[in-house]
Amino acid sequence: MSVQNQSSAVSRWKGIIAGILGAGFFGFIPVFSKPVLAAGVSPTCLLFYRFAIASLIIAIMSGVRRESISLPRNCWKCMSLIAVLYCFSGGFLVWGFNFMSGGVTEVLHFTYPVWVMLILLVFFKEKIRVSSAIAIIIAIVGIYCLGVLGGSDAFMPGANRVAGVVIVVASGLACGSYIVAINKSNAHTLSSMRLSYWMLTLSACIFLVVSLVSGTFELITDVYLLGNLVGLALVATVLSNVFQVYSIKFIGSTQAAILGAVEPATGVVMCIILFDEVLNAPIVAGIALIFTAVMIVVTRNK
Repeated sequence: MSVQNQSSAVSRWKGIIAGILGAGFFGFIPVFSKPVLAAGVSPTCLLFYRFAIASLIIAIMSGVRRESISLPRNCWKCMSLIAVLYCFSGGFLVWGFNFMSGGVTEVLHFTYPVWVMLILLVFFKEKIRVSSAIAIIIAIVGIYCLGVLGGSDAFMPGANRVAGVVIVVASGLACGSYIVAINKSNAHTLSSMRLSYWMLTLSACIFLVVSLVSGTFELITDVYLLGNLVGLALVATVLSNVFQVYSIKFIGSTQAAILGAVEPATGVVMCIILFDEVLNAPIVAGIALIFTAVMIVVTRNK
């Protein structure tokens, strides 16, 4: 194997590992979000704190590493679009927690690999690998087991199930859109830290304005709630985004999205452990199928 091929193989493996880690950290979103929402904090206010704290953490990390986070002029338009899509993804996902359990919300959110594949196919005329299509089908069957067969008791009492499903699937569409936008725009040339910083900073500004205009902004001083917000920012935002962006840059949008199957599996397991949510045979089968999809991506890129 030539030096160039060895380097390419190492980079792809780094991308795969980063994708799995990033998705796993994303799975902690309901763990830190649900206690804050249960305390009466609005979703828009929660998301402002989440993104603002996360951008501050990245700024500190970049300062320690002496890495510039300035944004080139030719990237402002694409970063603004990415931030808006990211806001829709995060906003609809958190809104979904009002309709159903955290685990099932995470599972339905995982429609985004399908949207990534369709966007690339329709708008960019890209060919989809057979292995990627098979992995997505297996992952969707796993999602069906988790969210439908295993989640019949997971909707909140009196919640509009149709509205809840539409909202969370819309979060998946927005997620898939910003993943493709990162891969297909000038933002692709930015470092993971710089891209993540501006995506989170612009998102924080958007949710600050929305929460102020809607009158839902509030200063949070409770130590327990602040602890959850810091955990949400560090684990489920900074680490997850940096790893995901790194993964997208090295293995592409479709395969990074498929590796995101780890996210709903992590979310379901953590919600079962911490919030006593339902564990049954369909949920176990769904998690197994999702990891099968992940293994197809890993072995296909050996």
